[in-house]
Amino acid sequence: MKKILCIICPVLFLNICLSAQEHKITTVKAGTRILDYFPVNERYRYPEFTEGNLVFKNGKISSARFNYNFLLGEMEFIQSHDTLSIVNKKDISFITVALDTFFYNNGYIELIFGGPVRVGLMKNIKLRDIQRRGAYGVTDRNSSIDTYNSVSASGRFYELIPDEDWVFQETQEYYFSPPGIAFIQFTKKNVLKTFPQKGIAIKEYLKSNSINFSSRDDLFIFADYLSGLAVHKDNQSP
Repeated sequence: MKKILCIICPVLFLNICLSAQEHKITTVKAGTRILDYFPVNERYRYPEFTEGNLVFKNGKISSARFNYNFLLGEMEFIQSHDTLSIVNKKDISFITVALDTFFYNNGYIELIFGGPVRVGLMKNIKLRDIQRRGAYGVTDRNSSIDTYNSVSASGRFYELIPDEDWVFQETQEYYFSPPGIAFIQFTKKNVLKTFPQKGIAIKEYLKSNSINFSSRDDLFIFADYLSGLAVHKDNQSP
């Protein structure tokens, strides 16, 4: 029995750690710099800016060294030793960095599963709460984050020293892209809306298969199933 417990406990501890890593929460204490809490390896997708191509919808290609900034939610690039963000995002077709591909749809989505039905991941570090100290030291969590939104757009908020505790959380949102359709959030509702003629089959599949829409592996399996429906649909088209 003791041996079994010894085996189970480390496994449980590992699972807890992995879960915490997926939704990591960081509290920037009042009077300290935001930059001190997010080292380069945590706020950027790659260890260093990496060669890539920005492909515009008009077919034009621009080469540069890119890196995705989780904290700003921006794809940055190096130009004349300056770090800049892409301005005209609506003109982006896609961006390739090393072997990875990114699309833009109200945020940068990294392609993580190919096929007729593709899967993408939007990963960011977002401000979730501003905690002000009220009377008698009681924390007030009803404060607005509008100030943060306006400051972060400039990219200079790294140097800020907040007067309150700022709570950031890592977020991961999954998207899917059926043939001919831009990426949309990967939810049961959106899947049924996208495949209206296959609604019954999809509902039966979900009853027989436990799909966790927060699990990358589950969504890969589900996307593979949906790809079969998409291919079958195309073959039936006149």
